[in-house]
Amino acid sequence: MTRFARRSIVVGILLGFLIFLAWRSGDRPAVDEIALAQAALGIELESHRIDTGEITLHVVMAGPKDGPPVLLLHGFPEFWYSWRNQIAALARAGFRAMAPDLRGYNRSDKPSDSEQYRQSVYAGDALALLDQQGYETTFLAGHDVGGGVAWRLVLLHPERVRKAVIFNAAHPFAGSQARPEDHEETISWFRTFFRMPWLPELVSRSGDWWLLARNLRRTSNPGSFDDAEMDVYKAAWSRDNAISTMIHSYRASRSMIPEAKGQPTIPVRVVWGANDAFFNPAAVAFTRDRVGSGAFVEVPDASHWVLLDEPELTSREMIAFFGPPTTP
Repeated sequence: MTRFARRSIVVGILLGFLIFLAWRSGDRPAVDEIALAQAALGIELESHRIDTGEITLHVVMAGPKDGPPVLLLHGFPEFWYSWRNQIAALARAGFRAMAPDLRGYNRSDKPSDSEQYRQSVYAGDALALLDQQGYETTFLAGHDVGGGVAWRLVLLHPERVRKAVIFNAAHPFAGSQARPEDHEETISWFRTFFRMPWLPELVSRSGDWWLLARNLRRTSNPGSFDDAEMDVYKAAWSRDNAISTMIHSYRASRSMIPEAKGQPTIPVRVVWGANDAFFNPAAVAFTRDRVGSGAFVEVPDASHWVLLDEPELTSREMIAFFGPPTTP
């Protein structure tokens, strides 16, 4: 064996060991985030695993069982827990709040095929959940990735949605309006990076989730992702290596919705944290035009993570827009 070959073997072993350490640094013990939320909010939360026919989703529910349903769809890299304050407010107002972990996240099933994470599949999960619970229609709210799914439901399945509130998620055709220079004002690199195989997971897990946690804190208001909050999120990302299937939503093929170029046919309100680091101004303007200025609420001091930055305001917006609870 040549000296070069021996050195290559040693370097390979060392590199493999460093990769192993980086990966394992993201291991976190499980956290009972349901108990934590109940204790903090003073409200009973129901935790269910619901078989929708194709997949089993973990869903947290609260509020009177005969109250009108509100389906809450979270974004990346969050899970049902990001809605906890809004769940409590909706339940106290008489609504039946339902917040699933999207497929691939936290306690829900995690198919390995990235094509199982297309927005059309997420939308199908939402409709199947409504069917399983016996709801023909629902009030709807979505944020980030969940907001994109909410747009799809609003535009392609308006017969299933009474009203929708969408938080910091642009209209599906908004991206076509952006110029290359617009992206200089946003953190858009991660959308390309996440399409790579295995490396995004390794980078995310390295240093006890250092980069992912840092980006959440840098793009949110101070205190929105404090240490206690971050511990809960890290445990969810680590659960069954959920980070890999969470990222699949960026790897899945994307298709436009030709039928969705115009305005929604049902009432939609968009609530936008003005200090969003992920969407360019052209996308925001296009979204405002599609819903009308009267249905676009800008929150001046909030970031992309408006649900955590402004939990009371976002809860009030939903309750006021959905109106007094009536039976489903």
